Amino acid sequence: MSGERVCIKRRGRQGGRSAASLGVHKVLREARGGPANPQRGPDELLLRKMGSSAFPNRPERSAGVTRLTRTVLLVCCLAAAACHDEGAIRVAALDFEGAQTFDDGRLRQVIATREGGRWPWSRWIPFDQLVFERDLERLRAFYRDRGFEEAVVRASKVELSEDGHTVSLEITIDEGRPIVVAETGIEGTDDLPQDLADRLARLDLGVGEPRDTRRLTTARDTALTILRDNGYPHATVELTEDDGAEARTVTLLMRVTPGPETRFGALEVRGLSMTKRVVASRAMTFDPGDLYSESEVVKSQRRLGRLSAFQFVHIAPEAEARDAGAETLPMVVTVAEAKPHRFEFGVGYGTEDRFRGSFEWRNVNFFGNGSQWTGNAKYSTVLRGAGFGYDHPYLLPTGGTLTARAGAWWTNETTFKSRSAGGQIGLSHQFGEPDIIDLGLRYRNEFLTYQVQDDALNDLGSIEQRLALGLDPVTGKGDGTVAGLQWSFLRTSVNNATDPTGGGILGMTVEHVAPWLGGSFRFDEVTADARGYAAFTGRVSIAGQLRAGTLSAESSARIPFSERYFLGGSSTLRGWGRFEVSPLTDAGLPVGGRSFMLSSIEIRSDVVGPFGAVAFIDAGNVWDDPWQLNLRDLRYAVGAGIRYQTLVGVARADFGYQLNPITNLRIGGQAQSRRWRIHLSIGHAF
Repeated sequence: MSGERVCIKRRGRQGGRSAASLGVHKVLREARGGPANPQRGPDELLLRKMGSSAFPNRPERSAGVTRLTRTVLLVCCLAAAACHDEGAIRVAALDFEGAQTFDDGRLRQVIATREGGRWPWSRWIPFDQLVFERDLERLRAFYRDRGFEEAVVRASKVELSEDGHTVSLEITIDEGRPIVVAETGIEGTDDLPQDLADRLARLDLGVGEPRDTRRLTTARDTALTILRDNGYPHATVELTEDDGAEARTVTLLMRVTPGPETRFGALEVRGLSMTKRVVASRAMTFDPGDLYSESEVVKSQRRLGRLSAFQFVHIAPEAEARDAGAETLPMVVTVAEAKPHRFEFGVGYGTEDRFRGSFEWRNVNFFGNGSQWTGNAKYSTVLRGAGFGYDHPYLLPTGGTLTARAGAWWTNETTFKSRSAGGQIGLSHQFGEPDIIDLGLRYRNEFLTYQVQDDALNDLGSIEQRLALGLDPVTGKGDGTVAGLQWSFLRTSVNNATDPTGGGILGMTVEHVAPWLGGSFRFDEVTADARGYAAFTGRVSIAGQLRAGTLSAESSARIPFSERYFLGGSSTLRGWGRFEVSPLTDAGLPVGGRSFMLSSIEIRSDVVGPFGAVAFIDAGNVWDDPWQLNLRDLRYAVGAGIRYQTLVGVARADFGYQLNPITNLRIGGQAQSRRWRIHLSIGHAF
């Protein structure tokens, strides 16, 4: 298996072993309680740090400033004392000497000893004598595994500071001459199909380079994967080593025992009580009689495991047939069913929707066929309503999920309010590992009613302007049916769905709305979304997004007012209120637009425990016309925020400041001159 270690017969000389702890015992014994450095209590240490003798010849500014300064320092010292044992020793420096093949960064990854932070509040690992001695052994093993069996690793310097609080370390490495792979060979592939034999022969064993155990392990595991994915689940692969013709060289031989060509047998499902057997059968990507493939077994297990109807899934060959090396392997699916009914309640508060509540009920095994029936309701200042949904997985032999949604929702924005009733039905197909690609095709049909808020209607004084926006010139209302076909593409490759620090998301949606589909509006919409995440260190990461969209129609009156684009708020342009960024009327009222672009960059850092901090810059705008983009006309905001990791997600508070505010902006008839906002919400902004 891939987790096994490659065992190779070695005939080279064993490297000498020097004293691992040169001076370490003596130095640490003196630092931890000898007469030269008696133990100090935390109060004494704080007094030494806080006493006036620590600030000689410094003029007194005022008693208040002095007290404030001392208080701040006291808090910092207390925080440091709370995080670390008073007697702990920090590693001030850790250097390597003599290493030529591997750089310092690579060697630091091998060991557990770490340099400490410079500030009192920095998180650091205290120096540990035993850990450091094990680190020297780790480095020796690291070099041996990479062909340097004569490597000598020793602690050449262990220097304690005068105050006994820090230690400087230096590790000297004499690599010696490595054992080099002179030749490689392969046996046992004569009876294999030629394409498999060629793939095995091309495996890299590192000819002409130092013998690397890690590389050989990878090559052996790759060979097993190739065989087990192509009908040879009983295959074994062994690597042997002989001395080469020249000194300190070896010849490597890969011996392959493929075993019989094997096919899938009958499928047995165990553990079903509420679920129909067909649910497991349709999730399988193989059929009885197909050539055995371990990757297809793994893929089938993942497909079945995605169903909420099960809390445990395992697929494996029948044990007796596998142990006997049978040419036909019956497959056993073992499942543990989950409780079918689930209820979720949620309450929260946000600066935009104020107090909110939600309820969701799900039947994750509807009629025992693995489908899911959902009912939900939400209530907040901005959004309220109820709906239901149905999901039927693996509708097609290759996959695919049938989805249906319906409901009635009421929206109350600062400029307008709207109501929608209707739903959508579609088919989506998800594939790919570990990157997931989701393709979808949906049809939606919704009846909309919308109306400009009364105070906003007064700012739409022109009848022509109201008509151009598709509004009744007297009441400011509008209604109609949106019926359209939507195609979507989404590629997800993040390392964590809720708090990603690596990978990215790429999505695109195209929708065609027209009367021939059963509606009264006519427009086309294209949106795109790209997000990326990368980690700088273990505590700091960067996240970025770029979103854009456009609404194309013969006139704005063919587009529902509630479908127009607005920016501003906790998840778009922070620093502005919700829906405040868009084209304005002459009176300063945001009325939405037909093109938008939004970009954001965040630097995210873990602070302590569940707390984190971010710094961000947002940029974007909304324009009147379709396919319009003017990078010189972007609105910018900068800010910072805090994060708190909860059981239900990340709670965040952001402070955003407008770099170029919108002049003449009016909301509710009031001029908006404030250049900052505080946003409270759940989940990352993107």
